[in-house]
Amino acid sequence: MRINPITARTNYYSSPAISKTKNEVTPEGRTDLVDLNHLNLTCNQSMVNFKATIDISRMLIKQIPLDDKLASLFQNFKLEDMILVGKNLHECAKEMYKSAGLVKNTIKRGFFIQDETLGGKLGFFKNSIGDTEVINLNDFELPLTSNTKTYPLKPHDSFYVIEDDIISINGNLLTIKEKPKTDLSMYRKNFAKAFDFEKEANKNIEKINKKTISQLMRTHQKTTTPVTFEQVGGLQELKTSLKKDVIYPIRYPEAYEGMELNHGFILYGPPGTGKTHIARALANEAGANFISLNGLDLESKWVGESEANWRNLFEEAKENQPTIIFVDEFDAVARKRDSRDVYGDKVVNQILTLMTDIDNENADVYVVAATNNYKALDSAITRSGRFGKHYEVTPPDKEGLREIFKINTKNRKVDENVDIEKMLDKLVEAKATGADMRHIVNEAHNNGFVRTGIFDKMENSKLTSLDISGFKIAQEDFDKALNDFLKDKKDTSRKPVGFIKNQTS
Repeated sequence: MRINPITARTNYYSSPAISKTKNEVTPEGRTDLVDLNHLNLTCNQSMVNFKATIDISRMLIKQIPLDDKLASLFQNFKLEDMILVGKNLHECAKEMYKSAGLVKNTIKRGFFIQDETLGGKLGFFKNSIGDTEVINLNDFELPLTSNTKTYPLKPHDSFYVIEDDIISINGNLLTIKEKPKTDLSMYRKNFAKAFDFEKEANKNIEKINKKTISQLMRTHQKTTTPVTFEQVGGLQELKTSLKKDVIYPIRYPEAYEGMELNHGFILYGPPGTGKTHIARALANEAGANFISLNGLDLESKWVGESEANWRNLFEEAKENQPTIIFVDEFDAVARKRDSRDVYGDKVVNQILTLMTDIDNENADVYVVAATNNYKALDSAITRSGRFGKHYEVTPPDKEGLREIFKINTKNRKVDENVDIEKMLDKLVEAKATGADMRHIVNEAHNNGFVRTGIFDKMENSKLTSLDISGFKIAQEDFDKALNDFLKDKKDTSRKPVGFIKNQTS
């Protein structure tokens, strides 16, 4: 047996304040029927009391059952429309944000019906096949009854609805109807707030389509496996900090509502310690767009162009949020300001302004800058509020080098007799970086190819699959690569420039 909604169907047609004739006042307690169109005509009379009429209009609007208000919107409900119902628009929008993934099309129009008695929040949209779906925006389960069968609608889940379906919220019943009992088209603006996002949505659609088409144009290019934190050896403390500062705010924005986030980070330390590597991994872990450039990439010999290039860069980042911008050799553009380099000072000022704008807008844009010369950076760049967090990226310790070794030999065969511990001790003493470890592994691999004659077989077209399957990097291959590396590292002193005067006794 179908559950009938407990709703008075005709209250909103009558009022004790007005009667069928324009000058007759209804006696107290009488409830003669009054058509809403009559109210519209009454509002046009020159002798009417406008304040009283507005109050009466509001009172009548409140008497319209929610299911009729909703049905009136359903009469013109389109694929790219969204309807929110609840006590507070902000709360409804906040909960709808969590369920945005259920809507598989761009939202161009939004409507909000404020209802004080529903006891909960609901969202409605049309799916790709034209069915109307309801979203449970509450943190509790709702029963949805259709043809005597009841379905549990879990929090932030959706289910399609048809006419005469009934949703129960805290004992209040909402019946789904295709049209209201009377035509409410003239009064929709009185009970439903409308929001038009079409212009903005169309721009975003164009950008997404262009991005898709550009990817199609690059399908012939070889794709690479995205770098993740698992491919970054060591740097555990830095990875943990970046998760808290960047990844979690992007993934869980509702948890950071009202907080002032840091949008600028500086990674400093010697070359080869993994600053670029961890920035790429950060973008992939966060699921963000990644823009990587060298500090001088946006410099121009024309006055004013450099500042414009930085503005365009940040505008692109904001248009494709969330975005992580990585700027290597940051000291090339963010060096200390002085009166001798007016144009360089303007670039620094422009970067500071753009970072302030990101903070003020709370945009999902994060800038990670890397430098080998931290002391050269301008003090205004390094203060809190612009690039407020600084991380020193030092050469890895023994455990960090061990992780990097495992990562770089993951898809290579290494002889089980290789003394990894001895090699790691020498590399720690030499203050080797992650880049150094990658270089040593690659050189050891090449040394093994030379030792086993694989390169010769390649040259003479005699290489077979057995040669590759039986190959292992041996101890002597690593020894040669390590010795060559240590020799090059020691020979870092430069010879004096100029002539040396012969000394005679």
